[in-house]
Amino acid sequence: MIYASRISPNFGPADVHDILNTSRRNNQPLGLTGMLVFADGFFLQALEGARSKINTLYAKILRDPRHNQSAILSYQEIDKRLFGDWSMGYVLSTEKNRSLFLAYSLEARFSPLDLSAKAAENILSELAEHTRRIGPSAASSAASSAPAASAEAA
Repeated sequence: MIYASRISPNFGPADVHDILNTSRRNNQPLGLTGMLVFADGFFLQALEGARSKINTLYAKILRDPRHNQSAILSYQEIDKRLFGDWSMGYVLSTEKNRSLFLAYSLEARFSPLDLSAKAAENILSELAEHTRRIGPSAASSAASSAPAASAEAA
């Protein structure tokens, strides 16, 4: 499943780290993997795993006051996980990946609520490949306390 949401007006800098750390802690025991992208006040997230677990998790996300205007962009069975090695990979918008964010946006800023399912899959796939190429050790330390089973792109 891939969904996008806008941050709430009361969203603070610590909220991204809280969401990320909670995801990493809770996803592994549930057999869930995925990637979280945060840019321009939006989240774009892929979740992979059992349908029932994803449904339960997404219901929690819908109740989370930090997320507004949540929309499912893609919900389908997959043959192979794209993010199977990460309990929750993380990508923060930086100057290095900004052009990739904007390449898929219809506006002058990243707006994932407007993405097609295919565009959302493509951007997540490209960001994952970029992250794997640079490696977690070369990534910025915005979430440096994260477990080694995840990655973050600079």
